[in-house]
Amino acid sequence: MKLITTIALTLTLSACIQPPKPLRGEFSDVSPQAYQKSPVDNLMIRWTGFVVDVENKENHSCLTIIAKVPDDFARPSKRIRVDKGRFIACKPNFLEPASFIKKAVTVTGPVKRLVTKKLDEMDYDYPLVDAKVIYVW
Repeated sequence: MKLITTIALTLTLSACIQPPKPLRGEFSDVSPQAYQKSPVDNLMIRWTGFVVDVENKENHSCLTIIAKVPDDFARPSKRIRVDKGRFIACKPNFLEPASFIKKAVTVTGPVKRLVTKKLDEMDYDYPLVDAKVIYVW
């Protein structure tokens, strides 16, 4: 009887493992690196990583993010520390740099296109996401 109760409890708890409500939905499993090789217009993504730069413009703000492998909650995995490329996530409002720099975030929204920018001395093709949600962990 204890075994059945333990199994039932384990299955019930594992069913509860899911991302926070704002991050739920159907998204492509394409990574930023894979997107760079085969871009698709308006691909719906949920990517996660760490913010390395915030750029505020007149009508929008953009975060530059080093992408990481997500865990079961759509947060950057603490077990798998592989980089999955970089991407840019933009919102049509001001984003306070102090609230984002070096923070773990998860972004959802459509990828619009590749944007080429300098990364040190090389050109780098960043997937540009029209962020619907930027979830700070």
